[in-house]
Amino acid sequence: MPVPLDPASVEGIVGAVHSTMLVLAIVATLATLGLLAWTLRSSEGRRSVERHRQERRRPTQAAQRDPREALALVGDALAATHNPRVLLPVILEVITEATGAVGGQIFVGGEEAAWVGAVGSDGDQVSLELGSTSDGETTLRLHPPKDGFTRETRALAEWLASQAAVALENARLHDVVQRQAITDDLTGLVNRRRFIEALQAEIERARRFGSPLTVILADLDDFKRVNDDYGHHAGDVVLRSFADLVRSHVRDVDVPGRIGGEEFAILLPETDAGGAAGVAERMRHSLSSVSVFVSDDRAVRVTSSFGVAELVTEQAGDDLLRAADAALYRAKSEGKNRVVTSENATKS
Repeated sequence: MPVPLDPASVEGIVGAVHSTMLVLAIVATLATLGLLAWTLRSSEGRRSVERHRQERRRPTQAAQRDPREALALVGDALAATHNPRVLLPVILEVITEATGAVGGQIFVGGEEAAWVGAVGSDGDQVSLELGSTSDGETTLRLHPPKDGFTRETRALAEWLASQAAVALENARLHDVVQRQAITDDLTGLVNRRRFIEALQAEIERARRFGSPLTVILADLDDFKRVNDDYGHHAGDVVLRSFADLVRSHVRDVDVPGRIGGEEFAILLPETDAGGAAGVAERMRHSLSSVSVFVSDDRAVRVTSSFGVAELVTEQAGDDLLRAADAALYRAKSEGKNRVVTSENATKS
């Protein structure tokens, strides 16, 4: 004959079951989150995410992983993508599913950046902070199922959001460091190292597809006089102004960079020497037609000389730069404030 259980025993058993299920859910979610994020590094991208979403491990298998090991995997895997914007929809979907929410949204600076499921529920929503960026606060909002969120589920959501926030911050910091490594601090253009890397890559692409490739070298005329007459602060203002002018005249596929001092370089894929010379001439004319204010009451007029060289068969990157530099030297020696191509070293 079965022995009846007193209410206290029943409550203890139910509590133990709830605790066990919560631990299993946390560990299973960590393994899933790490697996999903890690696949973003592969060449299959979103297709890999979808495939692994359909082939998740069972909770009993995931429970064999040490929770600390799973947590480390989450942080390493998410930060390894180096792209916070890619991580946001993954974090949203995983936390939404793990908590049983009917839908979820992520807001950045008050604007919706991602959503999943049904987001129009009227129940007691859960809002969780995922950190802040220059774009504003990043917030995760979960929409509850019909019966609402339990206390345990809310705790799980908060815990997962805190780990996601750490991983996002790591990714953001990596992104900042990476940008600083390839960017000229003063002008915001790419630095010499990054320009050379882009040049080598574009040379390979141009040869593979048989497309033209041209380099423009530009050097500000008599720049030393600006520094001597108005100070180095004025020189910095002129350099930034010229960088802004260069950006306004190039396409998204072009690569403008500051390669040293007052010397700039522009890489123009799928552009021949004639087209590049036209771009350089527009830059030259724009610069010579305006005054650059270096203080509230002082303005200077500056000009620049340009050398243009188009990639020829079997030419290496260094040779292409030398050809553009020779054309630039010719422009300087002929009186400055002009554009010269390497083909015939004549004025454009």
